[in-house]
Amino acid sequence: MPHSMKLVVNSAAVLHSSLGVRRYYENVMRHLQWPEGVSMPPVSPSRVRARLAELALRGRPDAIMWSPCQRGPLRARHHVITVHDCINVEHTYVGDWRLPALRWASQQLLGRAERIVAISLATRAAVLRNYDIDPSSIVVIASSCQVQVGEPSPVAAPEASTETPYVLMVTNALPHKNTLRACEALIRAGAVKRRIALRVVGTIAQEAVALCHQAGLDLTLLTGISDSLLRSTYEHSLFLLSPSLDEGHNLPISEALSLGANVLCSDIAAHREFYNGLVEYFDPGRLDSLVGAIEQALNRDGRWLPEGKLPSRSFADVAADYKSLFDTM
Repeated sequence: MPHSMKLVVNSAAVLHSSLGVRRYYENVMRHLQWPEGVSMPPVSPSRVRARLAELALRGRPDAIMWSPCQRGPLRARHHVITVHDCINVEHTYVGDWRLPALRWASQQLLGRAERIVAISLATRAAVLRNYDIDPSSIVVIASSCQVQVGEPSPVAAPEASTETPYVLMVTNALPHKNTLRACEALIRAGAVKRRIALRVVGTIAQEAVALCHQAGLDLTLLTGISDSLLRSTYEHSLFLLSPSLDEGHNLPISEALSLGANVLCSDIAAHREFYNGLVEYFDPGRLDSLVGAIEQALNRDGRWLPEGKLPSRSFADVAADYKSLFDTM
């Protein structure tokens, strides 16, 4: 295709997706240089109406359509889909009667896309594991670990500088986040007796909340916080605990490391791919592994590992790779 192709962004895939997807998109677009300009058609605030309009999109012969996450029209011209992970079919909907329909719809969506962008090698493997896709249609454009969380403040926010030491989780209540097992492990590792609190940015499973209250674990749930408070919360934590069973990248680990926080995380493919040598690991499927790792972490002071820089790959590099891909279409 000629270089004069326009770039149209699937608005619904940005506005009606997760915060992580929106941040990823914004970081890429901040650096993407596209000579013909980028258009983002208006989208309905109603998720249902937006989805119906999205499915009806056909694209244009003179334009590339980019969906920055795994959704979009089934028959659009020159469609590029970015896949962050396959957690929906491998974890979220396991045992749900809707899983076969979801898997079929995803197969149709990905099978008809002109290009599929995977944000990591782990994500590429997950796509090929779950769908019948021509491997040559998948391009790995590795995400960046270079992030900035708010602006440094000379005075820490009172909520973050509490005298009570705390373990931090930045997570949600989806099954693959493994939050119930993490809370049980914290309790068994003696967090209550040692008066160690758990601070959660986001949400955790309701069963995990109930378990914390029953055991007397000091739990604080923070939602909708400012970037400056988020930054301070990372900086004052004993460590970030990330027990996910699966991820495509896991940006909170990048955020924590960029601010000098210690990280204790699950030994999974994406974490090895992006963070090897910068974090401590445990087996997320074994409670005893989690308990043992937390016990050791609670007995350590200061910075656990030698100061190490995050991978130098920036979002400018990510955007340049997208431009190179779009140039070939």
